[in-house]
Amino acid sequence: MVKAAMWFCGAFFGMSLAALAADGDSCGGNYWPGTLPEHQVDSIDVSSLQSFLDKAPVFDGIKFEVTRKGGELWLDIVSYPGDLTALASIRTLFVIGRVVKPDYSKLVLADKHEGEFEISYRDLHSLGCQFVWGVEGRGQNPIALNRDLTDALRYYPAGERVAPPFTGSLLGDTNVMLTTLNQIVYPQWLLKTLEVR
Repeated sequence: MVKAAMWFCGAFFGMSLAALAADGDSCGGNYWPGTLPEHQVDSIDVSSLQSFLDKAPVFDGIKFEVTRKGGELWLDIVSYPGDLTALASIRTLFVIGRVVKPDYSKLVLADKHEGEFEISYRDLHSLGCQFVWGVEGRGQNPIALNRDLTDALRYYPAGERVAPPFTGSLLGDTNVMLTTLNQIVYPQWLLKTLEVR
């Protein structure tokens, strides 16, 4: 009886550790473990993304339209709560990068079915693997993630950088990130034809 109980405990904990280890496999060295079921990496099929965006509380009532175009995943913000900061739209990208399975080559930030910006799956997944939401003190520093996101963003479909080249200066690159988001990304993606409620 004791042997059976010990075997069960060993098997249970072994499976739990294996499941945790497998959760971040696609992240490599960029993996920051989460603590909630919704933090599981590669847990949402592309075909289920619209439903996930419609229902998950992390999106704070932002309404999206997701379209699959070949290997590209297009994301359009349809309506936005008026009391929500613009930065919440960027949080969405990190969540997608973490939980959506690698069945797309790039995410295109679109407005009224017109592509504005793009980020490759590889870059977005690397950032998403480091992002943990809803738990204090977990995950990579959000300012660092926003810098890296801004550095990786490209104009669609030309593929040219959105932000000026980063110099490696923490203060300077953070200023470039803020300027790029506030003067280019938010006006062209979030605010261009958005219905604010």
